[in-house]
Amino acid sequence: MPSIKLDNMLYALNDIEKSQLSKGENYNYMDLDFINNPIPQMPQWNFFKNGSIAVTKSNRFSYVPAHTHSFIELNYMYAGSCTQYIDDERIDLKPGNLILVDKDIVQRIDYTGRDDILVNILIKNDINVSSLFQLIPESLNIISRLIYNVANRDSLHNNFVLFDLNKNIIALNLIESLIQKGLSLPIPVHRNQSMVLLLAALIIELETTIKKSVINFSDSDMESVLPIIHYINDNYATVSISSISEKFGYNSNYLSNKLKKSTGKSFQELVDRRRLSVAENLMIKTNVSSSDICELIGFKNVTSLFRLFKHYLNTTPSQYRKKVHPKFTNISEDGLPTKEDI
Repeated sequence: MPSIKLDNMLYALNDIEKSQLSKGENYNYMDLDFINNPIPQMPQWNFFKNGSIAVTKSNRFSYVPAHTHSFIELNYMYAGSCTQYIDDERIDLKPGNLILVDKDIVQRIDYTGRDDILVNILIKNDINVSSLFQLIPESLNIISRLIYNVANRDSLHNNFVLFDLNKNIIALNLIESLIQKGLSLPIPVHRNQSMVLLLAALIIELETTIKKSVINFSDSDMESVLPIIHYINDNYATVSISSISEKFGYNSNYLSNKLKKSTGKSFQELVDRRRLSVAENLMIKTNVSSSDICELIGFKNVTSLFRLFKHYLNTTPSQYRKKVHPKFTNISEDGLPTKEDI
């Protein structure tokens, strides 16, 4: 059973949640530039001021825009529910569910309300965390292998594992002890050592609670595809199969088949999903019009943006903007809030 102390820690409104609740929009408290970097990497300096393992609460009353990390993240659904997208794969989290996501993976989270408590456990890839694996052999389970794989530069890093901790009461107690230790103020003596030991014990217990996993560790074929995928992600607005084939010295048909085999997605789907994540973030974080979004992501007209949202989200750009900005009641035809709403 969760402790009253932990309940009080997690349900209390912080300043960011108060702002999001009152304004009805995501609070850009890190001052990230979503115009020039629409899918930002979260700066790790903001999290690891007190050690190599950090515990934070996902801020409620808003959407969490698409982003990446340079570190491992575990998201634990303490109470309520939420929908998370990992490289645009939908994951519905219920109480007791835990998802472990690789670094560099693109993730976003739908709106969470007052009763939806999602806790983030962040693991920095440094020597202090590496020391915990003296207690866990690399071959023990896919969780330890995934965390080992973070340091591998020749890996796509699109791995994730979903767990149901309700199947293991020890795992439940360990993660809630880890959360309480991580959130305790003032910082307890020897907190970091305690958190490393709790995390090591948790990783051992998680092996019995796996619900779903997407694991794609490095192989020689993937290593040759990695630069191509990075190029697509960086040049989604202008890239074409012919231009990228010429750049990397492949026949277009061969490259299309190679990407499909390695990623499970076609070249066009890789481009479209990247464009969609950028468009969603611009709608969540800015007042940029739909026509301007089209120009930024490489579309010639709003019709193409409409088709993209319909195909992947079963909604229209204007409907999506209304959903992520509930305070905006009047939306013009190009998807931009009218002056009366701003």
